[in-house]
Amino acid sequence: MNMVSRFDKPARRLWTLLVLALAVVSSNSSAAQTRDRAGFVSASQSGQQPPAPKPKPPQDQKPPAVKEPETKITPEQAQELFRSVDEILDFVSKDTKLPIKNPVKRELTGREQVRKFVLTHMDEDRDAQRLERSEASMKKFGLLPQDFDLRKFMVDLLEDQVAGFYDPKTKTVYLLDWVAPEAQRPVLAHELTHALQDQNFGLDQWLKVRDENDDPDKLDAGPDEEQAARQAVSEGQGMAVMMDYVLQPSGQTLADMPSMGEVFRQNTLEHADDSPIFANAPMYLREMVIFPYTYGLSFLTDLLTRGGKEMAFTGAFKNPPHDTREIMQPDSYLDGQHVAPMRLPNLSGSLKKNYVGYDSGAVGEFDVYILLKQYSGPDLAEKLSQTWRGGVYYLGRKKDAKPAKPGAPASQDDLGLLYVSNWATPEDAGYFAKAYSLWLPRKYKSVKPVPEEKGRAWTTEQGRVSIEVAGSRVLVMEGLDAATAAAVRAKVLSSPSVSASGWMPLPTHDLASPVWATLGILH
Repeated sequence: MNMVSRFDKPARRLWTLLVLALAVVSSNSSAAQTRDRAGFVSASQSGQQPPAPKPKPPQDQKPPAVKEPETKITPEQAQELFRSVDEILDFVSKDTKLPIKNPVKRELTGREQVRKFVLTHMDEDRDAQRLERSEASMKKFGLLPQDFDLRKFMVDLLEDQVAGFYDPKTKTVYLLDWVAPEAQRPVLAHELTHALQDQNFGLDQWLKVRDENDDPDKLDAGPDEEQAARQAVSEGQGMAVMMDYVLQPSGQTLADMPSMGEVFRQNTLEHADDSPIFANAPMYLREMVIFPYTYGLSFLTDLLTRGGKEMAFTGAFKNPPHDTREIMQPDSYLDGQHVAPMRLPNLSGSLKKNYVGYDSGAVGEFDVYILLKQYSGPDLAEKLSQTWRGGVYYLGRKKDAKPAKPGAPASQDDLGLLYVSNWATPEDAGYFAKAYSLWLPRKYKSVKPVPEEKGRAWTTEQGRVSIEVAGSRVLVMEGLDAATAAAVRAKVLSSPSVSASGWMPLPTHDLASPVWATLGILH
């Protein structure tokens, strides 16, 4: 998507502006509850047990918003909070072993200034175009409802959840004039971790991986997955330091109690629905915004257990993970089991004859996990996503399509999707293809099988859909006209091996293969 557009590109783009984390950490007689919003962390309270989960409202009903009167901190409180920055920065440095190279600037800001800052960046031409493409990609994959307004969701969530942040561009940590100082100190531990990451490794450039070629016509996965993995490292470290800061009075740390990472993960999932806006968001957005915090902390905890703080902090920055698989399965990172990014063959003479590139990128293990969880349930998602071995997609827009309204994504009727995924075994590829075919009636209003290609092709209100297994790979095409789809299929399935990240010739078989005899669990 990191769907967040290329498939994984949406995740990257949203994380830049509004990543949300909800943390509830408890240990014996002390507990802390913390909420972090996309670099914006809010509230911490200790000395009480986590509240019981609230019942989730019906999908079509949003509970009425309840706003408590907002108060401003006093000038004296602000000055005390400013002074605490240096004290907490010293704690962070000792906890991470990252040296302090420069003082960190600090500034008090109000809610309107923060909102204006975010919206200014969101409304820049390049970011606005990316957001439109991201929204279209997520809808094509069935991860967002067709009438969902992604930009409105982002603005609403920011207005509801913004708290405080560190900006690598200005080298400034921004403190909030409406949040009590005692609630902002744990937040500072998290945000000042980012400040030291920035001083020692250049956070902005490190997170970007490399200058991004924002060409929607390209046919490779790009840096999506690597960016998602690095985001998880950065936020996982911030959460670990915040936990250590809260646990100071007990004399314990996350390294002493690694099981606390899983406690955090489970409580995050249980209490994430405390925000009505977040609670009513589509599953992908909900899971996406907490991914770098929940899985990032679990990854960091694993590194702490295996190699101590040197491996978990400096080591993870010098030798970062390559994709969400390595975050979700730390053993693959520690064992050096890297999955090479996928690249499609040259399709200029087929796909690009009638379509112009609209969006493209990676579909990682995390994206596959959410697709499976949303449409097939958590059990299959947990098992099958671990067999992911690569994925890339290309979203093309018909050359003769009418221009979309300014600020709106292209019509789904004008878009064609090419999605290729690689799996550990042909059997795993077969399972995924079958699962994907069973999702179609939930993605489209009308799904009718093509008689001469029964079990492999269907017609829908948005055009033709085909799903085909080729050895350990699955080829999905949605909305492409028949001639283009045939040309693309021939090119993709017959492409010779070009490199470790390219295509290899594989025998094809259709969905009538005996492998489907074992797929009863997918009904």
